[in-house]
Formats: sequence, C-alpha cells, structure tokens
Amino acid sequence: MHREVVIFFTILAGALALVYGLVFLMKLPLPAVFAVLAFVVVIAYFFPRFEAFKEYERGVVFRFGKFSRVVGPGWIPLFGHVEDAVRVDLRTQTIDIEPQEVITKDEIKIKVDAIVYMQTINPRKVVIEVKDVKNSIKQVIYSNIREGVSKLTVTEVLTKTDEINTHLKEVLEQVAHDWGVRVTNVEIQRVELPKLLVEANQKRKAAEEFKTRLETEARARQIALEILNEAASKLSTETMAYLYLDTLKRVGEGKSTKIVLPLELTKLVQALADKTGI
Repeated sequence: MHREVVIFFTILAGALALVYGLVFLMKLPLPAVFAVLAFVVVIAYFFPRFEAFKEYERGVVFRFGKFSRVVGPGWIPLFGHVEDAVRVDLRTQTIDIEPQEVITKDEIKIKVDAIVYMQTINPRKVVIEVKDVKNSIKQVIYSNIREGVSKLTVTEVLTKTDEINTHLKEVLEQVAHDWGVRVTNVEIQRVELPKLLVEANQKRKAAEEFKTRLETEARARQIALEILNEAASKLSTETMAYLYLDTLKRVGEGKSTKIVLPLELTKLVQALADKTGI
C-alpha cells in the first residue's frame, strides 16, 4: 500500500510540474525556451530512478560499467542511465546435476545423479569473479565424479556414497569461496546400474536366499534327528518293543492288513513276554 501511495504522489507532482513548466515556457523568449528544455533533458537523463530489493536480494551496482557498490534491501536510487544493478538471490539454492555416465574401477558403466545446495555469501564475487556460478559448480562436480568413481568398484560406489558426498563437498568448498558462495551440502541421489548387471544381481540374491533356506531346513532336520537319536538311546529294549508293538496294533486295525514280523522282532517280543509274564 505504501508503494502505491508513493507512486501516486510522484505522478501527481510530475504532472503539476509539467503544467507549471509549460506556462512558464510560454512567457519566455525562444532562445531561453531551448536552454530550459536542454537543461530539463540533462536533468531527466541523470535523475535517479528507484528500484526495490527484497530482504533476500542484493544489487551489485555498476557505474559506467565499473563496479560501484552492493545495495539492498529496500528502495535504492540508481542514477539514470549511468548506473545499472544486477540482482543476486541470497537464499539457499539447489543445483541439479544431470545423470552422467562414468566408468568404475572394474570397468562397468554406471550413471550417477547428484544435487548441490549452495548459498551466496558475497554478491560482488558471484557477479564479477565467475560468469555463471551454477554452471561452474556443475563442471567441478562432473569432473570430480568421473575421477572419484574411476578409482572405485561398483560395490564401493554403492556402499560409500557418504564418503563420496564428503569428498565432493570438500572439493567444491576450495573453489566456492573464491566465487562468493557457500556449499551447504552435496548428495549423490541415485546410482543407475546397467540392466544386465541389475538382473545378474537379482539372480545372485535369489540364489543366495535359496541356498540359505536349504541350509536352514537341513540344519533343522539334523537337529531333529539328533534329538530323536538322543531320546531313542535312553529307551530300554522293552520300551522300544512295546512302542513297536503298539504301532503294529494301530496298523493292524485297518481292513485287509497283513503284517509280517521279522525273526529278530519275534525273539524280542518273546523275551519281553518272558520278563513281564504275559
């Protein structure tokens, strides 16, 4: 609202000045009119204009093409056509590093996607020291990802992303200060493996899971047999014969069932009968 009021009164004042100026010029001789007009043109050319810079913005002002000052925030006067300002955003910004194909130490092609978080701390350096700070940061990331990944195997790339992130951040910090920015974080977002390698890994994991399951089942059977063997070793001959006969009895309850007893079992049963008096 305050801005609109200022603009309204500025326009009103300009209109009144123009009316009074015309009235004044009509009373002057022709040479004097030309002189006044020339003076007005010169004043208008160098008369300051006002630009608003938000709280998170700064303006790098150049006068006749040479650095003059850093301004903002608020309403800032810029003098006519002799001064120009480049706006700089001080908020944290993200730089998306497009996926690039790199070759690992074990000669496997992978794609690495990263993101960089940066913030301007020196507007003057951002404008003067580097032409395009975001593109320059991208180029540094590209070259260091290629160099770093070439020294690691695929497995190391997948398991050491935190170390890679730290290394990239340290490298950027060495050059970022000269460019007037601070790198707050670097993250490897995604590592894309070749399709054939992904399928091979899936098959390998499935085979390992199947092997683990078989080993678990075999171990369970072994433990069960050991328990049964231990329990059986503690049974007397008479108990084992009784259990055997009880099993035969249940089997014999079925229709048309014919049971053939081995000779050794017959002797065992006879011995059991003699001891129990059956």
